[in-house]
This record gives sequence, C-alpha cells and structure tokens, in this order.
Amino acid sequence: MARFGRKLQNIRWGESRGEEYPWQERDDQYNFSWLKKSIVAIIIFVIVYGFHISDTTVGQMVDEGIQYTVSTQTDFAYVIEQVVSRAPSTIDLSVLKKVQMAVSKPADPLLYMSKPVSGKIVSPFGWRVHPVSKQEMMHEGIDIESPLGSNIKAAAAGIVKAITDNAQYGKTLIVEHSQDVDTLYGHLGEILVKQGDVISQGQVIGKVGKTGMVNGPLLYFEVRERGKAIDPETRLKGDFPTTEGK
Repeated sequence: MARFGRKLQNIRWGESRGEEYPWQERDDQYNFSWLKKSIVAIIIFVIVYGFHISDTTVGQMVDEGIQYTVSTQTDFAYVIEQVVSRAPSTIDLSVLKKVQMAVSKPADPLLYMSKPVSGKIVSPFGWRVHPVSKQEMMHEGIDIESPLGSNIKAAAAGIVKAITDNAQYGKTLIVEHSQDVDTLYGHLGEILVKQGDVISQGQVIGKVGKTGMVNGPLLYFEVRERGKAIDPETRLKGDFPTTEGK
C-alpha cells in the first residue's frame, strides 16, 4: 500500500512539472515520429513521380527543379512556392504546401552567385562620370566588357520577373531569386527567355549586346537586396580582371 502511495505521488509530481521529463511516463519512449516521416516522404515521392511522368508544364518545372537541386544549393521554400503558384487549380497541392511551411530558412542566393559573363569590369559599382552622357551619377551595378554575342548566364536560380527596353540600359532582363533579391542584366543584344520562366543557375538567358547608352558591347549587371542596389563584386564567386577609367 505504501509503495502504491509513493507511485501515485510520483505521478502527480510529474504532472505538476509538465510533460518535458521522459521518466514521468514510460510509454513516451515509444516514439513513432519516424513512421510519420516515412509516410510523408513516400507521399511526396509519389506526387513528384506523378508530375515527372505527366506531360504538363508543372511536370517540366519539377524535373528542372530536381536537376538543379542535385547540382547546386537550392532555396527549397522558394522553389515550392513557385510550383504551387503556377500549378493548375485542378491539382491538389496541399502536401506541397505543408512541405513549404515545414522547410527551414531558405538558402541565401547572395551566398552562391556565379559570374554572369566572361570578361573584364570596365566600370565598377559607385559614383562615376557616365561614358556617354558625361554626367556624374551613381553607377548601381558593374559594366562587364565582353565580345558581342557572348553568352549571358543566370547568376543564380530564379524566375524571370520582367523584360524591358529603355534608352539607358537597352534590352533589359530582371530575375527574381527570392522575395528579397533581384538581379538585372542590361544592354543585351538578345534575350532568350520569357517573363515568368523558371531558370537555373548558369542557364544561358541572353547574349551580350550594345543596346542603350553604351560605346561598345558589354553587360550591365546589378544586384538588388530588398530594393537597394549593392556592389555585385561582393556577392559573385571568383574574380574579374578590372580596367579603370571607362
């Protein structure tokens, strides 16, 4: 009887302290979370495989996403968000939405950007006298001199946000990499993607041109974080040869 009283007292003490202590109930040691995770993984695999074998736009997006994922660092939450937003309304994407909510903090595109074109920097980030207008102004990107028609590659994975043509930067392409990070590619001679296209890092998105206010073929490359221009050289992997005075 005394033993029963001590056992009852211990149980009550455990209840008053909360359920954070594993010894208050021995049944808690049988944790079936691994089974739940396995079931969720199987469901995700079935959904992804279904998209893979389907002849649809979403299926193509999933294939491209998987190919990119196995080759480089990926912002999983952002990729899932783009798939969900572009999927036909008839498809049940509730599982993908749950995965999106469960994904940890996404990878920062600024940590793994690659050089968009081969060449040398002829005008760095900062104040300068414009080579055409001869006016002093803030240069919010970098000018990379490269032969006419050279391939321009996406610095990071993302989605084509806008395509414009204006007097200053000529044919211009803007890529959204996350909710906070955009890149801009200016003075293009040719644009090889369309607005809304999902692109991978290193994908050829255009050709070097001399459209807009330039004296020769080059790429104007700009990086914006939360709408503010930052020096692209601090974010790109690898070094550029630099030529001052242009």
